[in-house]
Amino acid sequence: MGRVLSFLFGATLGVVAATVVTYLFGPAHNTTFDQHYRSRWNQALADGRQAADEHEAALRQQLAAAKQPRPNNL
Repeated sequence: MGRVLSFLFGATLGVVAATVVTYLFGPAHNTTFDQHYRSRWNQALADGRQAADEHEAALRQQLAAAKQPRPNNL
């Protein structure tokens, strides 16, 4: 009985792993297979880079505003 359970567990684990890999590296929703093809993984990386760039720009603006001299109101 132990060998059968081990086999079923291994087969189930293999199916789950294959599903995850297929989901990550498969085509994104509404994607055609042409020169603009992007997998979900590539789309997620591009979205992350864009978010990082936007955050960096906001931080640079905050830094520039903080470096501005403040008027002395004595």
